[in-house]
Amino acid sequence: MRGFMHRLVYFAVPGRGEASRVALALSEIEWEDVEVNGEQFRSMQENGELPWNMLPILQTEKGTIAESSAILRYIGKFAGLIPDDSFEAAKVDEFIDGMGPLARGLDTTWGISDEEKRIQMRKDLFEPDGICGKSLKMYDDKLANSISGWAANTSQMSIADLKLFTEVFALFSGNYDGVEKSVIMRYENLLNYHDKVANESRIKEHYSNVDEDNIRWTFLPGAFSK
Repeated sequence: MRGFMHRLVYFAVPGRGEASRVALALSEIEWEDVEVNGEQFRSMQENGELPWNMLPILQTEKGTIAESSAILRYIGKFAGLIPDDSFEAAKVDEFIDGMGPLARGLDTTWGISDEEKRIQMRKDLFEPDGICGKSLKMYDDKLANSISGWAANTSQMSIADLKLFTEVFALFSGNYDGVEKSVIMRYENLLNYHDKVANESRIKEHYSNVDEDNIRWTFLPGAFSK
């Protein structure tokens, strides 16, 4: 899709915008990565620039698309990351929609200024019986049952893989206090999956300029080698 410069607007962190960044990079869409800070975000809210009052948004020739999953699905069609088979495509949607509890669990900790309280809340969330811990266990189990090794058991990598890979492993970069790398080391299937995606040729090329001091170091091959 050439001729119009799409603009993906999000914060300067991986978060809920990273999967769409990767999908855009793998597509032929002309695009710009627009990073905003908190003040700019609040200004966009006040000016009515955000359809659902949240980021990310994707500005297209026909208008603005909001909600990270909707954006990812839109871009995925141009990047060849949505299966042609209707059943496989539905399973991709199922996996993406099923990831909601992980993000919602962490959302409860944003804005807590008391550092000690925030850290303890996050540690509790990632305990085996916590919301985030249960989510990781579910992903690990689903990967164990995936014949293809891809998140939604598709024949090829899909947008579900971009979402799982970027949103889960970014959490263990050291930039989120209370979320410790030791947590992800409990899940063997997720670790094997990380190696599979990180070494996929297009993903490896996309992050080829990232070093170990970059916030995106968790997307590099061998990042979680024991």
